Amino acid sequence: MSFNQTWEVLDHARGFHRRLILFYEDLLDAATQEETCELIEELIAHEQMLEGRLKEYEESVSDNMLDTFFKYMIDDTEKHFSEYDMPETVGSAYVITATRHFDECLSRFYQEMAKKALSVELRDILENLQEMEQREQLVLSKLELGLKVA
Repeated sequence: MSFNQTWEVLDHARGFHRRLILFYEDLLDAATQEETCELIEELIAHEQMLEGRLKEYEESVSDNMLDTFFKYMIDDTEKHFSEYDMPETVGSAYVITATRHFDECLSRFYQEMAKKALSVELRDILENLQEMEQREQLVLSKLELGLKVA
C-alpha cells in the first residue's frame, strides 16, 4: 500500500475527467450520426466543466485538508478505459453505457476514499464529490430520455 494525500486524490479525479475527455474525443472521431456527435460534444463540455469544478474545489479546501494522508493505493485510471474497446460504429447507446460505467467507477472511488477518511471534514468533502457524481447520473438519464423522445 502507498500513502496518498488528499490533493493526490483530487488530482487523480481531475485526471480521470481529463482521460474521459480524450475517450470522448476518440468516440467523436468514430461517430457518424449527428445525434451521437451532439451527445458526445455535450459530454466533452460537461467533463471539462467538472474538471474545472474539481480544481476550484481543491483551491477552496484548506492546505491542512489537502495534506491529509490516506493509507490507500490509488487505482490506475487506464485499467477502467482498457475495458472499453471502441466499436466500428459508435452509437448513442454505446456512449451512454460507457458514460454510466465511468461515472460509476469515479463514484466508487469517492465512496472508497470517504470510508478511509480519518476526519469528518475530509469524509464530508469526499461524500460531496460522490454526490456530485450521482447527480451526473441524473443528468445523463435526462440526456438519454431526450434522445429517446427525439
